[in-house]
Amino acid sequence: MIDLGRLAAGDVLVPAGAAAPVAFAAEELAAYVGRLFPATPARRPVAAPGGDWLALVPSGAPMPPLPELPADAEWVVRPANGGAVLRGTSPRATLAAVYALLRAAGCRWSPHGRDDELVPAGAGVAALTGRPAFARRVYVADLGTWHYTVPERLAARLPHDVAFIDWMAKCDATGFLFIRHANDTQWTVPELLPELARRGLAIEGGGHALVELLPRSLFASHPEYFPLAATGRSDLGNACVSSPDAVALIRERATTARAEIPGATDFHLWGLDLFGGGWCTCPGCASLTPSDQSLVACNAAAEAMGGGRIFHLAYHDTIEPPARIAPHPHVWAEFAPRERCYGHALDDPGCATNAVYRRALDAHLERFAGRVDVFEYYGDAILFGGCAVPLVDVIGRDLECYRAAGVRGVSCLVFGQYSTWAYGVNVEAFARGTIDPRDAAGARTERASRRFAPAGDAMVRYLAALEDAMVGVVRHGDVLLPPDDAPTRAGVEAALGREAELRRLLADARAAGAPPARIAAEEHLLDYTVAVLAALRDWLRRRDRADAERALAALAATIAHVHAADPDVIGTWGAHDLELTHHFFVNALRAR
Repeated sequence: MIDLGRLAAGDVLVPAGAAAPVAFAAEELAAYVGRLFPATPARRPVAAPGGDWLALVPSGAPMPPLPELPADAEWVVRPANGGAVLRGTSPRATLAAVYALLRAAGCRWSPHGRDDELVPAGAGVAALTGRPAFARRVYVADLGTWHYTVPERLAARLPHDVAFIDWMAKCDATGFLFIRHANDTQWTVPELLPELARRGLAIEGGGHALVELLPRSLFASHPEYFPLAATGRSDLGNACVSSPDAVALIRERATTARAEIPGATDFHLWGLDLFGGGWCTCPGCASLTPSDQSLVACNAAAEAMGGGRIFHLAYHDTIEPPARIAPHPHVWAEFAPRERCYGHALDDPGCATNAVYRRALDAHLERFAGRVDVFEYYGDAILFGGCAVPLVDVIGRDLECYRAAGVRGVSCLVFGQYSTWAYGVNVEAFARGTIDPRDAAGARTERASRRFAPAGDAMVRYLAALEDAMVGVVRHGDVLLPPDDAPTRAGVEAALGREAELRRLLADARAAGAPPARIAAEEHLLDYTVAVLAALRDWLRRRDRADAERALAALAATIAHVHAADPDVIGTWGAHDLELTHHFFVNALRAR
């Protein structure tokens, strides 16, 4: 056992000239041990040995020998000579070892920031070994959600992002991906890069960026660079990959783009965010599937970069693996099953929808020789229409399915504060499950007890009931764009039939002493979710255009329930972006 109470009066040994994340790890270790116990260890640099490690020793004691790192481990924590040594395979892994030690001593981390953490009286800790289920554990967000051209909106969001990055490191994440879209003008949020770097978290960039790699301004002089559609060449799609000059330009500009992202070694090279029609049908491209055409661009970039990974996106019309083009050894598939069913785990044998995606995943694993990461949507406020959709059980089963299949890494899309409100339990389940899928289920209890004490048990019951109620609503892709069929109508009706039960469970939590402001936020979210489902039910029941318009007006009005919540809870996405998504979906339903 490691006696942290005794060592709190000792020293934290740090290698002289340590990398910034290791130096930060030493600060965190000393600070949290000082909160767990009455004393705070002093930091003491030592000249040797070099490397990525820290030691916690009695005051004035010499450096213990470094423990061996098992081949399959990212980090270890071992008792040694009356103290403890923490050693990682990288500076980031050493920081992860610190947080694992502190968690074993009783600390509990929160994506809502340090004020929401639990740091109890400390306890002794046994030896620990970090063997995460996935090598790459990343969170993802669209650059546009930062509103970086509106200074006051950017400033309002940044404090949450800093807290979220801090939590990421404490949960042993490995990096953050900034997704660029066609209308973006930058590759990252520069204000956040120091926070990622000081924790050794990878900075990943790219996204739906072919319009940046093949500028639309070239269309007038070089229409042959652009895809041929039914009406002729168009600059509204991706590229004509049969054009050597177009591919050469993509290769060159992808290399330049990666160099513009500080510290980036990988690059995500994706086509436009279209469901279909973005790829070329010219004679040279006609025999290539959308996946093949996308892979041509990725292979070219991989050849030019000479190192690091290029991520080819399996998504929408590229969800099936390339048929004719073989992937470059540095190209990985990023499997993004957005239109899957979230009412069942991906490998649920009774789900016909997910069977298609599971076969596609297996085919990618074969085609890319195991070089496959999965991009998941557990915190996607667009996909779920902003509604409350807990997915704890599905996340645990999904991650076990991915691990068993041989998937190397996983990522999760988030939308700032809104995702930690509406999908906070999902984000925490994902964090736990990336380390060990079996631990995902514990997120429900841990979040409820940490945020809603002394009403933790009541909130566990509420979250479990809500997850069960929403199963029939999340089987078809976008919640706000439901298929007009009997199973969808039944799913929406069944969820609405649980409203009284869900409100009673929230009332039980309030009566049990849950913090009033946090219960109020949950009530606003439930009000919004119920109102959305009621509007969708009425649209699915429509008999004529007048019925449809009344339902669509009701759907548009649901945003008032979100705006009634605390602005610090809903974030900039809830305040500004959710309403825009409603306009899009209302118009899409109207067009049916």
